[in-house]
Amino acid sequence: MKKLLWFFVFILSFETTFSQNTHWQISGKVAERNQTPIPFANVFINNTRIGTTTDIDGNYSIKIPNNIQKVDLIASFIGYERYRTTISKGNSTQHNLTIVLQNGVELNEVKVIAQHDKEWRKKWKLFSRGLLGESNFFKDCKILNPEIIKLNYNDKKKLIATADEPIMIQNDALGLKIAFQMEKFETDGEQTYLAGFKFFTNLDSVSAEQSKKWTKNREKAYNDSFRNFLVSLSQRKLKENGFAIFKILRPKTMYYGRTSVAGEISNGALAECTPEEICKYDADNGQYILQSDFPIMVFSTNRYVPIRIFADYPNPYSIIDLVRNYSVFTENGWLSKPNGILIKGYWGAEGMANLLPDDYVPQTFEALPPPETNPSKIAFKGFEVDSVKSEVKIQGTSFNKKEVAELTEERIIPQIVSNDITVKISESDQNLTVFDLLRRIPGLMVINVQGQYQIHFRSTNTNLGGGGGSLTPALLYDGNFIDDEETVMNILNNLSVRDIKSLGAVKYGNSAAFGARGGNGTLVIVTNK
Repeated sequence: MKKLLWFFVFILSFETTFSQNTHWQISGKVAERNQTPIPFANVFINNTRIGTTTDIDGNYSIKIPNNIQKVDLIASFIGYERYRTTISKGNSTQHNLTIVLQNGVELNEVKVIAQHDKEWRKKWKLFSRGLLGESNFFKDCKILNPEIIKLNYNDKKKLIATADEPIMIQNDALGLKIAFQMEKFETDGEQTYLAGFKFFTNLDSVSAEQSKKWTKNREKAYNDSFRNFLVSLSQRKLKENGFAIFKILRPKTMYYGRTSVAGEISNGALAECTPEEICKYDADNGQYILQSDFPIMVFSTNRYVPIRIFADYPNPYSIIDLVRNYSVFTENGWLSKPNGILIKGYWGAEGMANLLPDDYVPQTFEALPPPETNPSKIAFKGFEVDSVKSEVKIQGTSFNKKEVAELTEERIIPQIVSNDITVKISESDQNLTVFDLLRRIPGLMVINVQGQYQIHFRSTNTNLGGGGGSLTPALLYDGNFIDDEETVMNILNNLSVRDIKSLGAVKYGNSAAFGARGGNGTLVIVTNK
């Protein structure tokens, strides 16, 4: 039977008339390995409405607003592996990048089923709620191509969804269409884990009244969002914007019966918290640092719930768990490293029904200067950083910033972790490169772009919460755990096969040993000491 091939060209409906002083640009060409241009390939910025398609010669050009300093650039075309890279604006307004698409894949045949049985409808309900969420906008969303989605239970009775093509979601409440290139979806009905690339387009309004409704709903979705919380936190305007925060000193799986925030504080379960305690401004990098050794409870005080758990806060609440004890975000509320945050409760139940593109800015948004801080010192994670001398004192010993980065990113892993995958190394492999060996790990993509290697597991991707997250696996190197992308790649580029005693990877059942920091998978290397 003939294979059906579906090709989506993203129709762009965003504003592209930026002045020279308000944008930076990425331009280049998309081609095959033999340098043959690929016309009509999709090139876009993840989580935004910013994108284009290549011309007949494979050329593309994308303009990005200056307030977006770092982006995930995605390129895709039917029959090829998706390409993804992270690009920072830096000091240049012009970036040139040739993209080489590799490893052609054949799509599975799409079968249209006229009628679904009861079991399938049960699976579909779990999937659609997990994907779209449970907000009031859920009923205004529809999946336009459900026939491409495959639903199955795994051995743990969790629903697994896969799709070879972008899932097209139309949100009539916000006036948006989302092309979601899903990399992972797993749900048990209570917790949902999903990852993938998202490209937004505006729907065409049929009337001024509909446009007004979309504008109102978008502002409502933004005001209730985690992104607005981060902006309010950085501007020290939590109360004005409808947020109240507390530290959770003794986490509970759930609250039984009625209680109060005041009562939980008095018995030592919660603690009062100020923005200054958990949010610092890093002037060197122009970003904000969200830091807490304890989970943070956030009440959305402009919203009310009919059934109160906390008598003195009749509002929905969310719990932010900083897996690495910190995360980094911009003045616009965009996370630089989203993989370090777990969100439960009110925001945790939201899905794509409430999702806005990163380039959306509400009409009421006002960029404010960062809060006043001592320019020479920033207290962070128990370290006192002197940004003037570029030194840090830890237990009386001075370290420079490079050494501090190594100290805070490398950790000794006390657990004995067995590899999910082990690569056999023979005498005949001594003349190979480390990347030649890495290609033997199932599911690990090893790509060489203009002499620079990029690696990632096929099933890993960025989270919903914004662009910029790295897909590079972490590295357990002689017992030292490293998840900084640059450090990992520097080690791999400078390592000889002759120095390697064993090589493997942790990607499946043992990944829990590394927590969220091992979410992209972990390479395990032991050297001949």
